[in-house]
Amino acid sequence: MTRSKIEPSVRNLPVQKRAREKYELILRETCALLEESGFVGLSTREIARRAGCNIATIYRYFGGVNDIVKALGEPFFTGISELFDHMSVQLADGESLESAFEFFIQSFTNELAQNQWALHAEAGILTDKELIAWNSQFMEKIEGRLTGVLAIAGIRRSTAELELISFRLVRHWKTYMRTLVEYDNLEEAQWLQQDTVKTSLALVEAPVI
Repeated sequence: MTRSKIEPSVRNLPVQKRAREKYELILRETCALLEESGFVGLSTREIARRAGCNIATIYRYFGGVNDIVKALGEPFFTGISELFDHMSVQLADGESLESAFEFFIQSFTNELAQNQWALHAEAGILTDKELIAWNSQFMEKIEGRLTGVLAIAGIRRSTAELELISFRLVRHWKTYMRTLVEYDNLEEAQWLQQDTVKTSLALVEAPVI
């Protein structure tokens, strides 16, 4: 198995080995708790219990549950940016936009299969105003990168139109991600992957109003 592009962040990683191990354990136990109980079951008390530490240790590195979720989510931008880089190379080499979309959706799904905690975290983001605001900023960055990919594809639209198409695509892919939470085995959702690619192409071709 290749190393995941969206594994937990190390943005506040302590220098000392023992402290670093505890920090990483907190993130791992948060991921496990998300997979088992979803966002609703997430609390600093339960994370501390599972990580074998007191709540004060949690707050030494994080401001609370939301801060932990942000630390887990930050690598998504790096991971998706890498996928966009690969798409750009494909398009520059003459491959079709459909092929690039197929690559992205398949790769993104594979990442989520390795990190199903992300699906449950995504569901929780919708219920918290602070996380919604943070997620919106994240999505704007993704849209900016995607606009560049679409430009390389040679789509004859203005920059403003490409930005609107990117806005629509990112939200479509977010919906796809949220739907995957219904599946225990993501291989069962292959039909959904194909449908997502077709809809993505339709969004590119649709009139921009």
